[in-house]
Amino acid sequence: MKRLSRNAVITFAVLAMTFVSVESAGALDKVKFPYSPISYHSLPFLVAYEARLFEKHGLEVDPIFAGASSLIVQSMLAGEVDLAGMAGPAVISNVLKGGDVIQVAALVKSFSVPLYVQPSITQVSQLSDKRVGVTRFGSVSHFTAKAILDRSNVTDAVIVQTGGYPESMTALTTNAIAGAMIPAPQSVVLREKGFRELVSIKQIRDLNIRFIEQGIVARRAYAEKNPDLVKRFIEAVCDGLKKIHDDKDFAIKVLAKYTKVTRPAMLEESSQAGLDAFAKAPRVPPEVFKDLSEQLIGLKLIDAAAAQKTPFTAYYDNRYVEELERAGFFKRLWQ
Repeated sequence: MKRLSRNAVITFAVLAMTFVSVESAGALDKVKFPYSPISYHSLPFLVAYEARLFEKHGLEVDPIFAGASSLIVQSMLAGEVDLAGMAGPAVISNVLKGGDVIQVAALVKSFSVPLYVQPSITQVSQLSDKRVGVTRFGSVSHFTAKAILDRSNVTDAVIVQTGGYPESMTALTTNAIAGAMIPAPQSVVLREKGFRELVSIKQIRDLNIRFIEQGIVARRAYAEKNPDLVKRFIEAVCDGLKKIHDDKDFAIKVLAKYTKVTRPAMLEESSQAGLDAFAKAPRVPPEVFKDLSEQLIGLKLIDAAAAQKTPFTAYYDNRYVEELERAGFFKRLWQ
């Protein structure tokens, strides 16, 4: 009888553990997460996913490459997703049109796409009256190119859109354009072919042009109703960033998996570019939206009157990062 009781207790304990395990797995909050681009810019999201760091924070995340930021915003406004990996002009444009997609974390707070040119060009002034390729008008590469040219007082260069970085490379190598904004890993190939890096990422940073190139956005209404989930998501992504710093080999494997790049030199350069670009503190700099708004107005991409009436706080909310700061999360993470 005692033996039967003991067996019954053991059986009950096993069943209880199984129930707890199943219930725990079922308790994960599901998050569909579109992101862009497929490059080192999205590495914190992808490393967090591959290392199962989202699960550590109670999240079941489905990362989906979604191309242009404008497409991501459209899907968010349609109610298909509530969080996404992106930043930039699309955030301002959506708010001015009545949308509620806002920046809740900033991962890359400056331009990180260098300018490559034909070998014969040695200074920016030589791009006068020449064609410079960007992926699309209103894209990060467009804003970077415009900023570089403006700071060098080159007002007559012709900016053309190519469609993407591979297309920009093709246009440059076939002499269809004189320069192009080309990031790692494609930049490795260009240098091997003799093309010149005319303005490096470091030089762009020295220009002190404020811009958020990558980060986390959320629907404001969703974030306000689910602040704990948003904070857990930010924690998981920052855990991913920490792992990039701590486990370079793992980060490179993830980068290779998603970019399909196999050459070690290209992966190494991309990985290092990410380490150089990512900010450890993801607070959104408010002044960025002032600069970005002015740039969009200058390019006639947004309505000036509407932009001037809209407070910059309409584009971002730092409360989630600030609450994590007060709780000591970032201090513990990077100690």
